[in-house]
Amino acid sequence: MIRSFRHRKQAKVRISRQSPAWLPGALRIAILAVSFALTAGIIAADLEPHMTLHGFEVGDPAPRTFFSPFAFVYIDEDATAAQRAERVSASPEVYTLDAGVEKLAASHADQIFEAFHSVRAAAVEGQAPAAVDPRTLPVELSAVTLKYLAEETQLEDTRKNLEILFNHAYSRGLLDPEKKRSLFASGRREIFLQTPENPKRAFRQAIELPSLEEVRFKLDEAMPESLSRKKNQKAALQELFERLVAPNVTANEAETRLRRTAAEESVKPVEEEVKKDELIVQRGMLITGQEKRKLDLIQRKRAQKETLKKLSGTCLLVAVSYSLFFIYLAFFERRMFRSMKYIVLFQTVFVLNLLVCKVINFWPGSSPYLMPGALASLCLALLVHPRFGVPASIVMTVLIAPLANFAPDVLFGILLSGIAGTFAARQVRKRLEFLRIGFAVGLVHFAIVFAVRLFQEFGAAESLQVASLGFIKGFLVTVPSLFILVTLLEYVFNLATDITLLELSDLNHPLLRRMIIEAPGTYHHSLVVSRLAESACEQIGANALLARVGAYFHDIGKIARSEFFTENLAGKPSRHEKLTPAVSSNIIINHVREGIELGRKHKLKESVLRFIPEHQGTGVVYYFYRRALDQAQPGEEINPDDFRYPGPKPQSRETAVTLLADSVEAASRSLRDPTAESIRTQVQKIINDKFIDGQLDECDLTLRDLHRIQDTFVQNLMAIFHTRVPYPDKPVTADNPDLFADSQTRSLRRS
Repeated sequence: MIRSFRHRKQAKVRISRQSPAWLPGALRIAILAVSFALTAGIIAADLEPHMTLHGFEVGDPAPRTFFSPFAFVYIDEDATAAQRAERVSASPEVYTLDAGVEKLAASHADQIFEAFHSVRAAAVEGQAPAAVDPRTLPVELSAVTLKYLAEETQLEDTRKNLEILFNHAYSRGLLDPEKKRSLFASGRREIFLQTPENPKRAFRQAIELPSLEEVRFKLDEAMPESLSRKKNQKAALQELFERLVAPNVTANEAETRLRRTAAEESVKPVEEEVKKDELIVQRGMLITGQEKRKLDLIQRKRAQKETLKKLSGTCLLVAVSYSLFFIYLAFFERRMFRSMKYIVLFQTVFVLNLLVCKVINFWPGSSPYLMPGALASLCLALLVHPRFGVPASIVMTVLIAPLANFAPDVLFGILLSGIAGTFAARQVRKRLEFLRIGFAVGLVHFAIVFAVRLFQEFGAAESLQVASLGFIKGFLVTVPSLFILVTLLEYVFNLATDITLLELSDLNHPLLRRMIIEAPGTYHHSLVVSRLAESACEQIGANALLARVGAYFHDIGKIARSEFFTENLAGKPSRHEKLTPAVSSNIIINHVREGIELGRKHKLKESVLRFIPEHQGTGVVYYFYRRALDQAQPGEEINPDDFRYPGPKPQSRETAVTLLADSVEAASRSLRDPTAESIRTQVQKIINDKFIDGQLDECDLTLRDLHRIQDTFVQNLMAIFHTRVPYPDKPVTADNPDLFADSQTRSLRRS
């Protein structure tokens, strides 16, 4: 079991080593970059100045003479569009000569003549003559033409004459009559024609291509002279031509669009240059569309320059503010700077506070005096520590400055009200005390705004009216927003405010109620440790409430196997007598892991869960280590790391004090004569041992703090192990036969 526990511990170390060394730094940079972008975006939104040139409208006289303040080149959209339209209109349409149309007409003609040849061949062979079914023919023919084809003996002549007409019609191509009329109506006289012989476009005049209507009109001219006397054949040929021939030149719209698009793109934008101090419009002259476009361009370019300047200033403000804040963390709050969770928390608080201020500032009818700039400092004071309130107030004052147009009364009010709110946010243990914070923020903001406006030579009545908005902000904006944000952030980041800690300090908590039944000795031990830790934290300025609550739950891992811990034996023989030291130490050490699992199951806050592993640090289970040394065979080596808690060492002053209080309380039970001197000696020895063992290396306790903790422990233990003044003996008389000389005899008498 010990081996498996060590393997888990080593595996955890190996996993952490697999992560690249640069990953934490890269994550911090990524978080800062995202936060920087969000912050700059929120501030810079709607920063474009409204620099309209009033009075300059097309068709109206110019109200004043206007010169260009700078030189620039612009694209004349009208001239460019006109050139492109001209180029498109000059681009002929593309048509395609479809050879399949002529082939289809010839195929249909062959089917017709073949049908009549078949009927005639059957009659020659002596079969009963049959008429051709008109429904089997590819086109519908009149009865006259059908009769002619059925009776005509020289069908081959008719077929050849029809081919002559086909060649005449399709030799140059046939256009649809409606399409040719639309071409001439649009003024276009030229087209590009694609033919099978020339897949590339060939330039053709549209007039050279006859329409089907024109060919039909001049069909007589194309017929051979020999048909002048054969009216029936001529009529049949004319009908067959009209039924079979179709236009074989069709518009290629896709190719036309591609060609016109290419023609349009080939036109370069028409650029016009305006020089600095060039006269754009003179007073009294009517403004034309061209002049209006120049004025609009000047206005837009001027606005872009102003926006770029403001955006650059915004980015610089954000960069300097965040850099100084995180330099402060790196120098003075290294534990927070190393924690990714707190880095994200700080950035989230700043962004949310800025977003709330932005919404209120741009709310219709709102005022910059209602912006709750103290939210960030108050959130950090309640969720982390009040010492973060002042730097957060400075950062938020700088970030909100562009939103307030750098008004000094607004900025001074935000800065000092945030600091005042930080002082008021110390030890907020009731939700009603949020009103105290709102009163402090509102009152200070009111006073600062009123004072600054008096210096700015505003009237007292007007200053009082404006300053009252700051007081209203403290109650109607800051308090509700703070309550919502703290609750939300506390849940998302698994943090605990003093209000939450007070809720956890209820001794009716399910874990504590279970402990008093299943591990009463551990329950009593936890209460004593909580009292020692709370008193010591009060003396050194640490979070006494957190220490008390953490001490309540620091040993919840003993509940499952309470019979293996001395404080729960109650005179019963120890169950470790039949176990090896290795197994016994593993059972003792495992109460840390089991406690963490139990705490997470009951959704204890992370700040409280930290007390479970850190109250033991990386100390050795010395009793069983000593037993293992005593039982070791000659030459056998006993590794003390096999009997060591997994840690980590205490990371905060509260967990470090609880580690000391836990050890002191456990050791004080072994005192046979708990005098003030023996208690002080024992406490001093335990604190020195923990200090020498390095268990206090990673927390912020100073030597002065250790001396104060020692004195507090001694005073509390003396109160616990207090001795009473001995009562004087009294003689036994007949009047008081049941009055015994001392308390021991009195106890025997009652028994």
